[in-house]
Amino acid sequence: MRRVLFALTLVIILVSTWMAFTLGKVAPDAEGLTVEKNIIYVHVPSAICTTLCFLAILLAGVCYLATGKLKWDYLGAACAEVALVFATVLNVTGSIFARPYWNTWWTPSPRLISSAILWFLGAAYLILRTSITNPRYRARICAVFGIIAFLDVPIVFITGRMMEDMHIPNVRFESSWQSASFGLSILGIALLGAHLIRLKTHILHCRAKLEGELTP
Repeated sequence: MRRVLFALTLVIILVSTWMAFTLGKVAPDAEGLTVEKNIIYVHVPSAICTTLCFLAILLAGVCYLATGKLKWDYLGAACAEVALVFATVLNVTGSIFARPYWNTWWTPSPRLISSAILWFLGAAYLILRTSITNPRYRARICAVFGIIAFLDVPIVFITGRMMEDMHIPNVRFESSWQSASFGLSILGIALLGAHLIRLKTHILHCRAKLEGELTP
């Protein structure tokens, strides 16, 4: 079943990519820019998956503090690694989009600062894990850090919708094909993130058994 779901995920990603560059392709604007506009099919899904990963980190942290089971710590660690990947894609694609439209790779606007902070929080979470050797103490500290780190997620939404910012607040499409391409892109990337989290969690479980950690 896992192989079938993974194969289905790859199919969805391939189909959404094909649609994004054909039927759902955004028409060039007055400046002739089109590739930069179509990057939204990667940029926005990456933003959504980043926030979902931080939500999962929050829930895993709460579950560990409530139960003391290390499986929640492994889940939080896996989500943090995937969140860092998506946050990297989010910020890189955002810079690629910003350069031709606003003549700058990055600017200290509220939305961009809060998005960059997500990346640093993900990196800090993983650095924190590597600096603590005791599994129980590490799990407890990382759970608390993950809960606090989630506070930046609502800030990202607030800065984009309730504060004056150069960032485009909403995504608008001109055809149903574009909307379909966008929806499939979100679904495909979200499923890919879920598979990566499952795989990394399994790896952490196996490593913990080899190193003699208790995994109740």
